Amino acid sequence: MRGREDQRGIDRFRLRNWRLRSKLAVVLLVPALSTATLAGLRLNTQLDDVELFGNVQRELAVSHQAARVENALQVERDWAVQCVAAGRQNACPEHAARTGLTDTELGKYRDSGATATALSASLRETFTKSLQSLDGLASLRVTLLTTKYPDVAVISAYNQIIASLSTVHRAAISSLSEPEIVPLVAAAQALYTAQEQLGQQNSLLTSTALRRGFAPGAADELRAAQSRLDAAFNEFNDVASPANRQKFQDVVSGSSVDGRNRLVRLALAQDFERKPVSITDAEVLQIGQDTANLVREVATHVEAQADATTTRLADTARSDAWRDAALVAVSLLIAFGLMAMVAQSMLRPLRVLRRSALDVARNQLPEAIKRIRSHRDPERAAEEAIVPVPLNTTEEVGQVARAFDLVQREAVRLAVEQVALRANVNDMFINLSRRSQALVERQINVIDRLEQDEQDPDHLASLFELDHLATQMRRNSENLLVLSGTTVNRRVTRPVAIAEVLGAAVSEVEKYARVQIAPTPELMVQGRVVNDLAHLVAELLDNATAFSKPTTKVTVRTIETRKGEVAIRIHDRGVGMQENDVVEFNAKLAEPPEVDVSVAREMGLYVVGQLAKRHEIRVTLANNDDIEGGVTAQVILPLSLLHKGSVPALPLPAAPLPSASESTGTGEALSGVPKWTPEHPVVMPSPATEDENSGRHRIEQTSTDGLFTARIEASEDVAEDGYSYEPPVERPTDPATEIFPAIVDEPLISHDDLSRWFKTPSAPEPSPKDVPAAEPERAEHHEEEDAEPATVNGLPKRHRSAETVKIEAPTAVPRAVADYAESDWGVADEGWKAAGALDKGSAAQTTENGLPKRVPKARLVPGSLPKPSSPAPQLSTVGIPGRSADRLRQRFATYQKGVQMGRESLFDSAVGGIPVIAERERQ
Repeated sequence: MRGREDQRGIDRFRLRNWRLRSKLAVVLLVPALSTATLAGLRLNTQLDDVELFGNVQRELAVSHQAARVENALQVERDWAVQCVAAGRQNACPEHAARTGLTDTELGKYRDSGATATALSASLRETFTKSLQSLDGLASLRVTLLTTKYPDVAVISAYNQIIASLSTVHRAAISSLSEPEIVPLVAAAQALYTAQEQLGQQNSLLTSTALRRGFAPGAADELRAAQSRLDAAFNEFNDVASPANRQKFQDVVSGSSVDGRNRLVRLALAQDFERKPVSITDAEVLQIGQDTANLVREVATHVEAQADATTTRLADTARSDAWRDAALVAVSLLIAFGLMAMVAQSMLRPLRVLRRSALDVARNQLPEAIKRIRSHRDPERAAEEAIVPVPLNTTEEVGQVARAFDLVQREAVRLAVEQVALRANVNDMFINLSRRSQALVERQINVIDRLEQDEQDPDHLASLFELDHLATQMRRNSENLLVLSGTTVNRRVTRPVAIAEVLGAAVSEVEKYARVQIAPTPELMVQGRVVNDLAHLVAELLDNATAFSKPTTKVTVRTIETRKGEVAIRIHDRGVGMQENDVVEFNAKLAEPPEVDVSVAREMGLYVVGQLAKRHEIRVTLANNDDIEGGVTAQVILPLSLLHKGSVPALPLPAAPLPSASESTGTGEALSGVPKWTPEHPVVMPSPATEDENSGRHRIEQTSTDGLFTARIEASEDVAEDGYSYEPPVERPTDPATEIFPAIVDEPLISHDDLSRWFKTPSAPEPSPKDVPAAEPERAEHHEEEDAEPATVNGLPKRHRSAETVKIEAPTAVPRAVADYAESDWGVADEGWKAAGALDKGSAAQTTENGLPKRVPKARLVPGSLPKPSSPAPQLSTVGIPGRSADRLRQRFATYQKGVQMGRESLFDSAVGGIPVIAERERQ
């Protein structure tokens, strides 16, 4: 026990267990780190000084070379003036020799400026201008030798070129700031100015000596030059050191200086006295150039001092920089060593904490939540999921690790509660959905019974609307099941044709009348995916119809891809979507998000994604590229969901049933999708002729044998006269079948039923009246009907035929016609005549929409109903699929049309009316 306490005491003083405050104190105990920053700044300043002094050396080199060019030009100017003033004869060879020396110095000047890349902006500008002035030197030389250029003009031209070089000296001084260099450069510049004034005086005196007098204004220019010379000497004395002033006094003195001063005073005095100037040009040149050389000697001495001082300062700055750099490096090494030790003790536990926290956040916690959700005992799984952070220190980082363990434990506990809450919510969704589904199914059954017994078209349309709303309610209940992760109880055990699945999907959409289904390949899908696929397509159709104009159609195309998969494309012409929304929704369809509040706002999207993920169906959205816009939803069914085999036929009834095209009169299959044949193109229903209440199509599971049955309740297109729309069929050659195309194969109603319904006692035969003309048959191709006004419930209004054919009573009817009129099928005519006789005198009542009101049993043929004592035998309905009232009404309309055409053909043949029918057929 004692050893443990000693060990704990030792651990307290270990660096790894220090508190962060103590570690920061250790960092502050190293003052070298703060001085290192100052040393670094100092080092940077010294390095800048080294670079600055290097630039000063280059600028001084340019200035010194400009002074050499200036000196050469001054000598060349003296010889040029002598050559021009002497008539360009004797002194010209000497002038030519001096131009070569000037060109040599000028080349060095150009090179010094070109290599000095670090010149200041002002110095580089003046250097460029001086080169531009020097470019005119060659033309000046040619001019003074080949033309009568006066000597005074030559002096002025050379003065301008030399003045541009003087600006280089001033620019070099302006860029300097070192107090040890500036006085030396200023003194040298003063001597350069004095040398230039001496040269100008020498040129003026040479011209005056050859002219034997001053040129106009030359005397004043000589006095001004003397004044500038005195000012330059005074400036030198002001800025030069005592040693340099003494040097100047020792050098610039003697007979040459005194002789030059004497010549200047003599020339000015003789000019003032209006006497000829008695000085010689040779004397002027000799004495003037000697004096200028003395001044040049002192200037060269000062230049050397400036160069030496600049070099010394640059070397000093460079050595100081190396020294300070070494000190800074040593200080930084010590500081970095201590910092590394302290930082390592801080970063190691932080690194462990960070690694553990990231592992928990990215791997351990998500996996633990998955295990908790899938485990039978979530609390036990939560206990096994908590792994503490492997950090055992007692300082702040260790305390943070312990706090993180608590946070992890709390997160796991919340996950357990969330799992329990989600399970409760799912159970609630399931209960609500089951209750709603049961009520909706009962409601659908009640509506079905009402539809079968209803005869009023307006009421029947309302029932159809209720039926579709109930179907939508059932789909919403199934959405709740999908949200809760539960599958739908309604299962299909047999493969189903894709056309049937699409029909079921259309029946669950409120605006089903706007959906157009293109020809569907004869493929089948597995029964296990039928209901989910219909639900998925219904959600996409509902979205397409909701976000597009009511006047547009939503087309559904189904194709078989090269890979053998099935692609269903739903194309609308709506407002479209933003590209970022398309990307976001496709991501949600590929990987549905977790159920939250946002899912309630996008329930259809979530349901489609869940159903697609459940069966590995790929669903994508894309904007349409055509001018109408809209969105195209594509559903890809994999091969695993398809059934390899032919599409099975619906179970045959006990009694013979007509084919799909005969029963509906529209050439549609039982699925409600137009069936394609090689002879006839597919014609989709148009908005004018399409019944808003058509297309209800459900796929359900029977409660007895579990076999797949399809309930189809679709109303076909209605023509203007109330008869069903028939697609063009190939005309048979038999005249009888050509006259009765609707009842070629077999009657829609058996002969027994026909006799039982329509056979009545003989009644007086009415006189022939106006017979409505039959609807023209379309022999070549279909044209979509013009939009007709509809009733309140969406049913198209029926219009009585406006065209009637007057048939005059014939004087004599052929025997063959009479025999034919008395054949068996005339029983139906007798029934119709009896019903028409009963209907005489009764005023026809119409609804608000113009449709005739139906009165129950008003036109019932007398004697057609069996007496109560002898009830009619009931037909067996075993094996016969259910038929809606709308389908039966369409079949009766087709039969009525055939009877009417037969009656008209009989009368037309009696009076020679066969051409009338032919004319109608051509129309």
